[in-house]
Amino acid sequence: MKIIFIGSRDIHLLGGIENYMFNLTRCLAEMGHECTVFCESANDETRLENGVRLIYMRGPKSNLICKPWVSLKATLRTLLREKGVSLIHYNAWPPSLWSPLASLGGVPSLMMGHGLEWQRSKYSPRQQRLMRLMERITAFTNRHLLMCSQAQTDYFRQRYGRDAVTMPTAVNLPPAEAPSSDVLGRFGIQPGRYFLFLARIVQDKNPDYLIRGFKAAAHEGFQLVIAGDNPAARQYVESLHALAEGCPEVIFTGAVYGADKDALLRSAYAFCLPSTIEGLSIGLLEAMSYRLPVIASDIPANREVLEKDTAVWVKPESDDDIRTAIEHCIAAPEELDKQREANYARVEAQYVWEKVAQRYEAYVKTIAKK
Repeated sequence: MKIIFIGSRDIHLLGGIENYMFNLTRCLAEMGHECTVFCESANDETRLENGVRLIYMRGPKSNLICKPWVSLKATLRTLLREKGVSLIHYNAWPPSLWSPLASLGGVPSLMMGHGLEWQRSKYSPRQQRLMRLMERITAFTNRHLLMCSQAQTDYFRQRYGRDAVTMPTAVNLPPAEAPSSDVLGRFGIQPGRYFLFLARIVQDKNPDYLIRGFKAAAHEGFQLVIAGDNPAARQYVESLHALAEGCPEVIFTGAVYGADKDALLRSAYAFCLPSTIEGLSIGLLEAMSYRLPVIASDIPANREVLEKDTAVWVKPESDDDIRTAIEHCIAAPEELDKQREANYARVEAQYVWEKVAQRYEAYVKTIAKK
């Protein structure tokens, strides 16, 4: 099949859509399919990587109109210049505004939802209303719908009466041998004696509640490592540093990649995900693939991945719950040991990219242009 993917930024960025595209298309290419990914960029260029054609298209600087504009150009280029296209895959609702053009051109398309963006606190009430309106429009203008979590699938069925197919995100299992990294020594981190928060730093993931809960807990001998950054929310990041003042056990590493990220996941005592909202957290799946026990907020997206007794659950936005959870984890290491293998087994069975790519292939074969 020849599949066109529209609605990504640079495929090497660490956003959820970019991670999904990078891994899914790599697997599909290995399975013999021809994949093209259109990406937003400051420059126009075409590259071939891992058997996948990447077409970078220049767009306006405005975040509001960049994605729809680049997606329109990508759709028109596909219809006018690409031959033998089996399917156009639109990521999220802004790019999928142009799916009617694909239909007019005789090419099947689908929209994949990667989260309910209007729920995020960074948007004003007016922006949230606009997003919900556009979501509703695209819910009825796209014939085929994919969602990366069952919670989103259920939402579209209940809200719009539309049936969607769940196609979860996934991870690659950790390599057997750890790549070389000095990140623990560089930041004075004690192996096996720290709680790890590893994510882009945004309010919805509640690192502030985590820091307050950790500071209030009896945590002698343990550290809290905050691994992440967000240049677009510098004031919020700085507020977290101020919140941690007076507690040297709270360590900020900034964003980590590659070997440093691997080292932090390999040596953590437990992983923390106290978010208010999630789509389907890649960070959570990665932590489970490293056999980490998890402190997680009790929300549908986390419940979908973690079984009832394979996490220590906390209420969203409750530093007192987090305090209790941290103290419980420190006091009951034998309980955490039971979680480790169960979490790994669940990821290995359902959330590795090769298996998700096979499910994706089977689904799109039912709707792709022969």
